[in-house]
Amino acid sequence: MQIRPLNINDDQAMSAAYSVECAATRQARPGWEPLSQEAKILAWRADNGWRNHLIGAWDGTKLLGFAAGMNAVDTPETTWVFVWGDPNHQKTGIGTALVRAVEDTTQDTTTRFVSSAYRSSTKEIDDLAERFSAPLGYTVATTETVVELDLSTVSTPRPIQVNGYDLYTHLNGVPDHFREQVGQIKGLVDAEAPNGELDWAESPVSPAEYASEIELWLAQGHRVIESIAVSSEGNVAAWTCLLAAADENRPSQIEGTLVLAPHRGQGLGAAVKLASLDQARRLGDVKKIRTSSDDENVWMRAINSRLGFHPVETEAIFQKARVTD
Repeated sequence: MQIRPLNINDDQAMSAAYSVECAATRQARPGWEPLSQEAKILAWRADNGWRNHLIGAWDGTKLLGFAAGMNAVDTPETTWVFVWGDPNHQKTGIGTALVRAVEDTTQDTTTRFVSSAYRSSTKEIDDLAERFSAPLGYTVATTETVVELDLSTVSTPRPIQVNGYDLYTHLNGVPDHFREQVGQIKGLVDAEAPNGELDWAESPVSPAEYASEIELWLAQGHRVIESIAVSSEGNVAAWTCLLAAADENRPSQIEGTLVLAPHRGQGLGAAVKLASLDQARRLGDVKKIRTSSDDENVWMRAINSRLGFHPVETEAIFQKARVTD
């Protein structure tokens, strides 16, 4: 076996990586539906503020597994680490070797490594942590519950109005004059919500970064539904984004929801979510919708439960401090 970089500009290598990722993820997450190969490769190659460093484990020309180290420009201290192995070659040490290779070749700015994994139960998460993550030095920083809503069977309430605010829903991007404020809110989603031991910092999204993200999603075939609540002063007070899947067999995803602190307690979180769900229903081909919340985020979990979402998976986020000589 040889460990060497995986060239994201090599179509053949990326096709092999896509096949490995699909096989590994389907084994770990029964019923999981992947992005198309074209959409996935677009994401790997996107110029969107992320540095994607891929390393493969090879037997000659056959790819046995690969790992990715991902750094965002605005959070250079954190490197996300993901690893996938061909099911026929798992439990042979390949995954461990790949994770260590990513850690050894990460950017100098990295002070911690973060990873995540989805499983159907907390027991499977515990088994993964004991067998794979803990020996590599990773500990569980927080857990989230993934919930799903089936629009074809659940009748959600009609959108509601909140006194003092106007609700707007936009398809494939909010108007330019709202993008800076929406970018500020997007940068607060992880920082202000409960996140266990992760201690996320604010990471505002500039209008240019916002436009690049929308462009990528549209190129992948998604439709982007964003609902905002605007105060009487004309400021965005609440926001949510629902990414309608290109393939109706793949669940659509709520990318985030946040109400700014001065405007909380008035039902704006539920209001923007209901507005986005109403638009998704109007599209006609959106069926299942997923989202997740930290297990300590009792407020958002209560909203999702009232709207008819039910638990389907558990996500664990692991982290490890980088040790330097």
